[in-house]
Amino acid sequence: MSFRVFFELSTGLSKPIIVPKGTLSEIINQIKKTETELGFKTTQFRDNPPHWESTEPKDGVSNKQLCNIVEEHNTFVRWLYGLFERCTKDPPKDGETITPEDASKFWHGLQLIDVSPDRWTGDYYQQRMIALYEAMRGRETEGNIFDAKPLTIKQANGVINLFSQYLDLEDIRLDVPIGYDYLTTEDEEHIWCDKCEGLVTNQHAYNCKKRKCSLREEGIIETDKEN
Repeated sequence: MSFRVFFELSTGLSKPIIVPKGTLSEIINQIKKTETELGFKTTQFRDNPPHWESTEPKDGVSNKQLCNIVEEHNTFVRWLYGLFERCTKDPPKDGETITPEDASKFWHGLQLIDVSPDRWTGDYYQQRMIALYEAMRGRETEGNIFDAKPLTIKQANGVINLFSQYLDLEDIRLDVPIGYDYLTTEDEEHIWCDKCEGLVTNQHAYNCKKRKCSLREEGIIETDKEN
């Protein structure tokens, strides 16, 4: 497994870049929001580039708040990297220019932030595992790249289930619905079926031909079909 580093090994822009109007203010506002909510402080030693003193959140930040702002920040950083990449090749005709001097004021805030697993919420855990599952299936997600032959659905799902005993602190029980190729949990569209021995979609349960379906017997799935 390898990972894209995005902005983290760069020190800034080497030349001006033309981006959609409003991008500069959007960058500054996002970084300011991250710094304010998590209590990050920026420091600079002599002529070195500015940097965050630490990415540990300030006291009083809840796990939910931490995971939400980190998810928002990291998603923004990856989106911005893609935007800069596109604009370098095909700059918008009616855009604004971000200069190397502009970039030097916010570049330190374009690093990805880690959250220790003991502070993961159920939603944050789910998003990390979805990204990992997608990468293991050969689909790069969030910069995760599986440097090998993609795993089968069963194999990738097995890896996620193996990790769950250490990381699934809220016991949300991620699984791949029978007949599909994505990771999810029980919700309005997905139900655990004892008869099928797996997670199924509502449509799968509705069309199930198995006799004595527990979902129908318990009234979870209603159908007028005879089985």
